Amino acid sequence: MGVKEDIRWLKEVDERVDLFVHIAKRGPLHVRELKKFLSSDDWWPTKHHVNSLTGRGLIEERTNEGYAITESGEKVFESLKTVYDIESI
Repeated sequence: MGVKEDIRWLKEVDERVDLFVHIAKRGPLHVRELKKFLSSDDWWPTKHHVNSLTGRGLIEERTNEGYAITESGEKVFESLKTVYDIESI
């Protein structure tokens, strides 16, 4: 999967892209912090998005630190920042 495909996939679900950007900017973060960010009463949406992002290889769990973006995720994040900057003009 390439960067363009990953960006399209992220943007399909607002919560997913928001969570990814939050982890990229503020990570590593634990699931509890991510649940609070999503303002979710239930754990399942947060766990679902985390599992999706992990499965896609954009984030990884770091022992005792929480979730952080991967090298591949960093490339996507840099391109995503550019896309958002262009769209805001």
